[in-house]
Amino acid sequence: MTIYQAMQLDVKSCKENIRKACNKKEKRKYALALVLKDIGCVLFAILFISMMNLFFGNANSSAAVVIFCILLMAREIDFGYDIKSSMFHLFLTFLILAVSPCIAQRYGTGIGLCVNLFSVGFLMLTVCRQPLYGGAGLYLFGYLFLYGNPVEGHDFFLRIMEMLAGFLICGTVFWVKHHEKKDREPFSKLLKQFSIFDQVGRWQVQVTLGVVLGIFIGELLHMERLMWMGCSCLTVLSQYGEEPKKRAFQRVGGVIAGSLLFGILYQVWPESMQSMIGVVSGLCLGLCAAYHWKTLLNCFGALIMASSLFGVGTAIVLRIVNNVAGCCFGIFFYYIYHWIMDWLEKKRGGAGLQSAGQ
Repeated sequence: MTIYQAMQLDVKSCKENIRKACNKKEKRKYALALVLKDIGCVLFAILFISMMNLFFGNANSSAAVVIFCILLMAREIDFGYDIKSSMFHLFLTFLILAVSPCIAQRYGTGIGLCVNLFSVGFLMLTVCRQPLYGGAGLYLFGYLFLYGNPVEGHDFFLRIMEMLAGFLICGTVFWVKHHEKKDREPFSKLLKQFSIFDQVGRWQVQVTLGVVLGIFIGELLHMERLMWMGCSCLTVLSQYGEEPKKRAFQRVGGVIAGSLLFGILYQVWPESMQSMIGVVSGLCLGLCAAYHWKTLLNCFGALIMASSLFGVGTAIVLRIVNNVAGCCFGIFFYYIYHWIMDWLEKKRGGAGLQSAGQ
């Protein structure tokens, strides 16, 4: 395997190859590939987001981040159905990401609940239907991130234009990488097979209702930086086939440690270099495979942005409180939801047996 080929591996696989390497030369090759991939990805992210901001304004930098993340996934993972339907739903996904978060924020809690329920439900049904592909973590994160950074007026028009440009970029990459796959069923056939009583359908409804209700409750409580609560709910509820407690504890621990460490670094780091905290954390993030380390390092970028709005102390408190609240609600919702679904399945099974007996 060449260094370039090794750079195509994910962090976990690359680290596993380093661990299993039979000699120092091979270890150095995989280590170099990991570092080069990390530096290249960060530099490309800076260049890509800076160019998008140049054309569409700094107020829409959050949209540039979302497009960049989708671009990385579009290279590797499709939606699991035919390419024509995939391209159509990718376009609708970008349209929803451009419009729905801003509408939900603008028109208040009631209309926002309906908009979020429709939008998150659509994303889960179309581009997040394969649990192990990781689409829920990406596309719903994008929705929540844009929900937490709404724009109005001319900036809203620019956001729509930016997301259209994002679709053209990501759609081109998606088509080039996946259009030759022939073993894909039509989306219409897969849609007919949907049921809330099969494992995947149950998971899709779980994520949709849990995330949307988490946001709704946060709105009722007038919580600031609500997207953090939504993201923590998403983290807990999007784990397919797993109980949420382990991931919740990992997130809470990572958030508390990362927030406190950020507070210390922010005080001792030279003021002229504080903007570089996000870049350094991004480089470190690219070398991590474990979720708790990723959570810790993600705090730095999130708190750099929030500190400019709320101040460092308030931003840290909001980061911790919102994540703890989101994880607690996610665990509570998970067990209530599964209790209700188990009860419905028993009722359904009992009705089926009674019908067969007649």
